[in-house]
Order: sequence, then structure tokens, then C-alpha cells
Amino acid sequence: MNNHLLPYPYNLSHPPTWLEHLLQPLTLLLLSTWPKQSKPQTPPTPPISLQNTGDDTTLPPIRIICISDTHNTTPPLPPGDILIHSGDLTAHGTLDEIQAQLHWLSSQPHLHKIIIAGNHDILLDETCDTKFLTRTENSAEARKNLDWGGIKYLQDESIALSIPTSNPETETTNPEHPPQQSRTLKIYGSPQTPECGTFAFQYPAIRDIWTNKVTANTDILLVHGPPALYGDCDGEIEGQSGRVKVKGDGYLLREIRRVKPRMVDWLDGLKMGWDRYGVGVGFGGLARAFWDMVFAKGSEGGVEETLVVNAAISRGGRETEDKSAIAINF
Repeated sequence: MNNHLLPYPYNLSHPPTWLEHLLQPLTLLLLSTWPKQSKPQTPPTPPISLQNTGDDTTLPPIRIICISDTHNTTPPLPPGDILIHSGDLTAHGTLDEIQAQLHWLSSQPHLHKIIIAGNHDILLDETCDTKFLTRTENSAEARKNLDWGGIKYLQDESIALSIPTSNPETETTNPEHPPQQSRTLKIYGSPQTPECGTFAFQYPAIRDIWTNKVTANTDILLVHGPPALYGDCDGEIEGQSGRVKVKGDGYLLREIRRVKPRMVDWLDGLKMGWDRYGVGVGFGGLARAFWDMVFAKGSEGGVEETLVVNAAISRGGRETEDKSAIAINF
């Protein structure tokens, strides 16, 4: 994990400053309160509502359904305008597995279906064609023959979606022909994740692949790996060092701070929450504010809000219950 971008004691690549020495007891106390066991994530009802900014606030919200990590399962999904899948459609990334998931997703009634791949979706990563030489299927031919069924697949790219809406205040007396309006959302998606074994879309954790990568004015960012400090720790200890193991990417965190999307949807982690300070930490709002005031560089032009959503459906390693799709009113 490229934690040289982060403050001590998260970052052990440089000696602590006098201020960090002074504050070390407090930070260690906060770190020691990190959960030792993941709790099942229960999505709130009614759906989470994002405050409408920049668009006509009289228009009805866009309903976004967020899922990821289905691993070949086909859970029931609530209705909505946009269905988002943030990777790990499959368990082993074979043609049959991926095609079955695409058929299931394309059969859903949502107007738009947007997906990215995950580290388990090996067939979709062309670089894996030379990594897994024992596979029997022709990967290039299999990718070419996939039936996407109207699904939009994002791989380090963005898409602008236009969603038709109706304004109740301007409807004509004929309810069958209300005046049509639309809202546009810009979504950027990337399957890249820090190395964790031999999987798809992996990069060395020390490498910066994120700086200036995400398109400006992105409303929703879909990533498969977590940003640093945002639910990227479940209390697992790293080897014999006694250090808490963290899995997030500091460069991704910095890119989120630069672009300031209104929502980030990703796979791994424990928490879902508001980033009101430009930086999020797994141990609560007080620590978020603490780190930002003492160490983090604030965003120019004031504080922005980003809703960070962990939309994983399947159980984590320490969880006992499956989770449900998360609905967002955008």
C-alpha cells in the first residue's frame, strides 16, 4: 500500500515529526478502536438521498442501484433508473460465468446498466491471456463473442448518461403527454486494484496509476479497490510486525480529493459514509476531522461532500450474512 502519502503512524516510511510524536498516543488509541470483526452492512431504508446541486431541484431524483461482488449469484434487485455493478461478477472469470452474469444483469428493468470488472473477472483482462497459460478457452475469441445485452462496460473510461425525467409542476393537463426533461450524469469506471495475488487488473501498490486519471466533472466514480483510509482495514495484523494491515490506495484518495465526485462506489471494505472533510478514515468522523485539520491538505474552494458506498453483495471473510443492494436517490 502506497502509504508514504499518509500521516504517521499509518505511514512508517519516515521518522515521526515532533508533532506526530506528541499526538501519537491519541492516534494509537484511535487505531486500536478499529473493528476486529466486520459487521454485515445493512443498507438504509428509504434509499440514501444525495442533496441535489446544480440541477433543477424540482425534478424527481434519479434512482441508482449499487451492487458489486456478486460472484455468480443473482440476488433480487430493487427497481431504479441506473444499475451499477462495481466488479467481481464471477468467482473464476470464465466465459460461462461472465456470460451468465451479463444475461442476468441485462434482464433487469433498469434503463441503464453500467459495470466494471473486478480482480476475479479474469477473462475481461487481456493481460491475463499470458498469465494463465493453462486455460483451455481462447480468451480473445471469448471476449469478442460475449453478449453484453445493452450493458455498458467501463474500463478506465467515462460515460455520460441522459435520464429522462418529468417535472410535476410543468405537466400539461394531459397526463399521458407530460413535458419531457432530462438530467445528465457523468460516470467514470476503472477495474484497477492493488496487487493481491495473481488476479486480473492488478498493479504494484507503490505505483501511481491514478493521478489526473479520472475525468473532470465526474459525478460518480466506480472503482474496484478502495481509497486509502476509507474502510480499508478490518483489524487484520500484518505478519509478525504487529502493524494493522491496510489495503487502500493513497493516490486514489488524492485523486478523489481532486475530482470531488458526488459518489464513489467500490468493492472492498467495511464502511459506507460521508466524506465531509475531503479525507475519510475507518475509525469515525472525529478522526476524519482530526487527520484533515492536522495533516491533510484541504481542497481549494471549500469542503465538498462525497458519498462513499461499499456495495459488495457477498459476505466478507469475517461476515456471516449476505448483503443487499444499496439504493441512492441522486
